[in-house]
Amino acid sequence: MASLTVTAAEKKRHELQKKLKERQGDDVPTLTSEDITALTSERLNQIKSEEARLEKKGPWDENTKSFKGAIGDDSVKATPIKLCKAANMETEGSMNNAEKAKLAAMVGNAHAQSMKAYSNQEGVTTTITETSTNAQTTLVFNACCDSKYTLESYVAKIFVQNCENVEITLAPSSKVLTETVEVHRCVSTNLVMKSRVSTLQIDQSSDCKLNFEKVENFGNPSMIRKGREFGKDGRVVWAGCENLNVIIGEDKVTADFETEKATDATCNEERTQFKVSYDSLGVIRSEKVVRLRNGFPSTKREDDEHDRREEEALQGLAERMGVTLNRKEENVGKKCKPNELCHCGSGKKFKKCCGSN
Repeated sequence: MASLTVTAAEKKRHELQKKLKERQGDDVPTLTSEDITALTSERLNQIKSEEARLEKKGPWDENTKSFKGAIGDDSVKATPIKLCKAANMETEGSMNNAEKAKLAAMVGNAHAQSMKAYSNQEGVTTTITETSTNAQTTLVFNACCDSKYTLESYVAKIFVQNCENVEITLAPSSKVLTETVEVHRCVSTNLVMKSRVSTLQIDQSSDCKLNFEKVENFGNPSMIRKGREFGKDGRVVWAGCENLNVIIGEDKVTADFETEKATDATCNEERTQFKVSYDSLGVIRSEKVVRLRNGFPSTKREDDEHDRREEEALQGLAERMGVTLNRKEENVGKKCKPNELCHCGSGKKFKKCCGSN
């Protein structure tokens, strides 16, 4: 509770007002005991009013997200507290309130326009058309079993979690606007991509298959302007998966955490990520994701390739300008004496071979 005496700030404010009026030629009386009593009474009334207002509030109302007013008291009407922008969620199958809240938190419904969820369905075959989804819809498959789904319309993003023996097909007429699909904790789940997906993230899953019917469906074709082959800049990011089969056109790679851990003891099942992508030679690879100095996620091969291109460009610039760049420290060997054999293996003395330049 706040103090019932005049605060130092109030005294300071009164003194400053007094000095200001003295400069203006006004005669300002000093702070008398009556003034202090009046200020104290005003502060006391403010505190009592706040306590009375809090006492009139009732219990928390889950429907309005606000405090209920006291029974029989219509004078106090609490302003509802808006927690976040709720998405328009439409569900097929059973889903309780706790599951809805968890699902909303997973997809981040503060930014979602609408959500279509298929939950706890078993043994169903469904075709999803534009009558049930649109370009603002986040499509969710939750805890489904032994089912088949075919998407033929536009959606914003796709989430798949806790599903078993489920097949999800993206028809050629479908389109994921963000080109992003996320899969979490699934078993024997197959995804068939007949339309383009650039990023597919899958975690903690086993015996799953990701089938990109054509190479053109794997990534953004705009990279052709940078000298990359059409449709080969996509990526599959995975962590903690067992027997994950990735098929892109005629190319195939199998990813498994236990296999990676056998060669790298630093791998963690939950935190270590791997990326399936094409290298500059058009070979599909599954590589460990590392963080660069600026925090950007990449792979060691991509980082080395980037450094090589930068050094090559710098050397070309130096040659055109007629300057000599110092060699990198790791490329500088030990110093040879003039009469020692040259390190190049010619059999000549260093001063007669490389040292003569």
